[in-house]
Amino acid sequence: MRLTKTSAALALALGALLAPALTGCIGNPVEQIVEGAVEQAGGGDVDLNSDGGLPDGFPTEVPLYDGEIQGGVAVDTAEGGGWTVVVAVSDPQASFTSINDQLVAAGFESQFSGFTDGSGTGMYVGPTYSVLVTVADDGSGAVTATYIVTQSASQ
Repeated sequence: MRLTKTSAALALALGALLAPALTGCIGNPVEQIVEGAVEQAGGGDVDLNSDGGLPDGFPTEVPLYDGEIQGGVAVDTAEGGGWTVVVAVSDPQASFTSINDQLVAAGFESQFSGFTDGSGTGMYVGPTYSVLVTVADDGSGAVTATYIVTQSASQ
């Protein structure tokens, strides 16, 4: 089955929101919720990772902050797929600055980037992939960086 753009976006968004809940849980019902939502939206292949590893096919061209991977999701689409990865970070502002520097050094062009009120958001476009990154407190006092990676529009 193939995913539509709508179901791929839904799966990536759900993965971004729910990936921290997957950490360390085998057979977690959250995985069933995301997969069920994808099926309702048109079906497709989803890889939800709750073991701290990268989701299937995560592009090596996208550098990640050197922190513990909390979880992630890969969505297989006819348009090339997408990935969400959540990484634990320490200091929000220093982490966001480091992530920005890593992406720019890897050849990604910053479309916008900013840090205010304890959280940062940036959008970066490379020749093959686009990356949306947010760094923020997840509400429980833990600070995470969430990467949403998709095929660049030029692909």
